[in-house]
Amino acid sequence: MVKPAGRFDPSEVEPRWTRAWQEAGVGHADPGSDAPGYAIAIPPPNITGALHIGHALNNTIQDLLIRTRRMAGDETMWICGTDHAGIATQAVVEKALAAEGISRRELGREEFVRRVWEWKDHSGGTIIGQLRRLGCTLDYERERFTMDAAYADAVLHVFVDLYEKGHIYRDRYMVNWDPGLGSAISDLEVEEREATDTLVSIAYPLSDGTGEIVVATVRPETMLGDTAVAVNPSDERYRDLIGRTVTLPLVGREIPVVGDDYVQVDFGTGALKVTPAHDANDFEIGRRHGLEAINVIGEDGRMTAAAGEAYAGLTPAECQAAVVADLRAQGLIRAEEPYTHTVPFSQRSGARVEPLVSLQWFCDMTRLAQPAIAAVEEGRVRFTPAKWGEVYLNWMREIRPWCVSRQLWWGHQLPVWYRDDEVYVGRTAPEGEGWIRDEDVLDTWFSSALWPFATLGWPGQTPDLAKFYPTQVLSTARDIIFLWVARMVMMGLEYTGREPFSEVYIHSVVQAADGRRMSKSLGTGVDPMDLIETAGADALRFGMMMMSSTQDVRFSADRIDQGRQLVTKLWNAARLVVDRGGRAGLDTPPPCSLADRWIASRIAAAIEQSRAHVEGFQLSQLADLVYHLVFDDYCDWYLELLKAPATRSSSCSRSPIRCCPSSPRSAGRAPPAPAG
Repeated sequence: MVKPAGRFDPSEVEPRWTRAWQEAGVGHADPGSDAPGYAIAIPPPNITGALHIGHALNNTIQDLLIRTRRMAGDETMWICGTDHAGIATQAVVEKALAAEGISRRELGREEFVRRVWEWKDHSGGTIIGQLRRLGCTLDYERERFTMDAAYADAVLHVFVDLYEKGHIYRDRYMVNWDPGLGSAISDLEVEEREATDTLVSIAYPLSDGTGEIVVATVRPETMLGDTAVAVNPSDERYRDLIGRTVTLPLVGREIPVVGDDYVQVDFGTGALKVTPAHDANDFEIGRRHGLEAINVIGEDGRMTAAAGEAYAGLTPAECQAAVVADLRAQGLIRAEEPYTHTVPFSQRSGARVEPLVSLQWFCDMTRLAQPAIAAVEEGRVRFTPAKWGEVYLNWMREIRPWCVSRQLWWGHQLPVWYRDDEVYVGRTAPEGEGWIRDEDVLDTWFSSALWPFATLGWPGQTPDLAKFYPTQVLSTARDIIFLWVARMVMMGLEYTGREPFSEVYIHSVVQAADGRRMSKSLGTGVDPMDLIETAGADALRFGMMMMSSTQDVRFSADRIDQGRQLVTKLWNAARLVVDRGGRAGLDTPPPCSLADRWIASRIAAAIEQSRAHVEGFQLSQLADLVYHLVFDDYCDWYLELLKAPATRSSSCSRSPIRCCPSSPRSAGRAPPAPAG
């Protein structure tokens, strides 16, 4: 055993050991091993990303689980890799091009994609290097990327297969449209912000001139696309009006009054304007009643020609002001009052998200969802905490079609070609002239849904796939249960016949110390790399485990400092043991003194407790157990006994045989009782 230096310096010690582990192949898995296989697939970080506190927590959890099974003798694989992050990566490169005075349209698709690959090769590996510095024992030699050729082949295989099975289709349907990006985006990329708007009550005259129906809306500009007014059939105020028509103000179009149970009798006026092209709930009402969907807001974020000559080309905000002024001039406004509600914005571009009907590629999830629902209901996939299993099931039972196309250039381009009215879907281009490939790419979540098995060589039958699939545990945050966890279960069952993992651990969300969300823009973010620089990776890892919980937690610098104290204590203890002739190795002689037997008993008990804590994901309890074992039992008692003058037994010259506490912390009190 090499004697530790006098002062613990994590910036020198930790990288040295990380290099030693890598050179020794500690994280590299052998599919030919006779030992049981145990695998975890890392939630692949974006290539645009850098380590944040959530990464530090989640990857420490995964490393703990992997190391536990590795020490137990299993052949472990911690699948390493990154996600191409279509929207985020394209935005980064477009921003860099803008600084050069160039747009992607000027470059053209081929050159733009080449530039993205160039950026990825130079800047896309930052977070993997940071995971190394955190001490994560991933299988770096098998690093995967969701745009690698083999992975891309798996993605195309699945798309074409789902199309041929009838699950993937093209349709006009409601999507989240980001005018800033010019693309449909997923729910994850939509951020709800609280806003106070004006709730405007508008009179819609009955077409026969016998009265009016008053509707209330915070988006009067969308009334230009109304195709009905809906009321609840049980509402006595409006029951007799169902089947009649009203005349849409400013437009003059007659639209029907329909009865629908979705309308809340006690909300607003109890009458709902129905704009199927610009509201998800209105879209469903429109489908139930066969209503036309009229897009009055276009993909450029401006009013379309369908909004009328007076409003076409305006922004929605400009149009809203104009519409309210025109309604007021016609005497059709019945009330105006402030109304606080949530408004969707794009996390990527910052633009207000417009729900609109767009021609996109969709995946019908209904049949795919049924086996994935059964997997959780029957306990083959278990969630910790269990409440997240119910959240998963509730969403899956009401699952909607998934918009899988994105209007981007970076990503897996759709394997779809058009020629006049013909559509061809295949892994290779069609024969013949005149075919044009669809420019859209797949939603990033489509490719990442294949992560647990595509990283292991699927659709090939590889040794890695045979040994390490299914994986055992998925550790992730709650915000991607629907977008990623559920889709991995569905795709895993569809293409391998087995669940991709048996345990899903939903870890805490770490908040700022004041309870706000961690955010660079809010000034509440904490950079893990700064903490590693000042306190060390082990201190950070320990602190994150102490903060781990089944509920959201506030960041505590004191926990990181507690970890720093623990590591320093272990360092100093190692120096003492080496000075006393101690050594490392599996052939350490058995305990032969009273003190030896006592500490061995305490350690054995701690090992049993730690197993239970790991299996139950009670990670803060595990960290607390380790802390007190080291500080209280090992250092305050056992090592102090080693330092104390003691009578030696004839059969054991290296340990004391009687308890003789001399530590200031332990003086005057008895050591903890032996386990058992």
